[in-house]
Amino acid sequence: MKHLFLSTALIIGLAGCSPQSLNVYSEPVEKPKTTVELLPEVYRAADTLVMTSNQVLDQNASVLVSSIVDIDALETSSTFGRTVGEQLSGRIAQLGYSVSEVKMRDSLAVRPRQGELMLSRDLAFLAGRQNAQAVLTGTYSISEHSVFVNLRLLRAGDGRVLSATDFRIEKDADIASMLPKKTNGGWVLVQ
Repeated sequence: MKHLFLSTALIIGLAGCSPQSLNVYSEPVEKPKTTVELLPEVYRAADTLVMTSNQVLDQNASVLVSSIVDIDALETSSTFGRTVGEQLSGRIAQLGYSVSEVKMRDSLAVRPRQGELMLSRDLAFLAGRQNAQAVLTGTYSISEHSVFVNLRLLRAGDGRVLSATDFRIEKDADIASMLPKKTNGGWVLVQ
């Protein structure tokens, strides 16, 4: 009777097992990728730039924020670069600092589909016209799977770096849609 009970329990137990669970080797389970979202990264970067500045920033003096440009083409930006610039501008304002809206001014070259581009030779002129204490600027570089963003807070007038930070973001479908498309001849902005 005891053997009958054990045999029945063993048969019932094995009947509930799937063929995969009896297999000694199983395929490795792929862990889901953790994606890094752009907005929290940009906000952390803005916080870092303000908090680690070598010069105490006056909340009543303007900070200018430019579009982030492609490191391989410093006179061009993209939807990605303009978006990061807008997010940085918003975050600096949220932190209580005066941010000049440069798109409303005639002192900055605003190029359709390119952004508000601020070249280093224009820095002193623009800062003086805006009564700015600092300029937030930066570059991005594109790799196969990531976008690397480098940001700098520069002292207005002489361009001295007050603080710097960077971050990497995965080039998922959303990020890729904001970047220029690569062709055999180089990068092309899709408009």
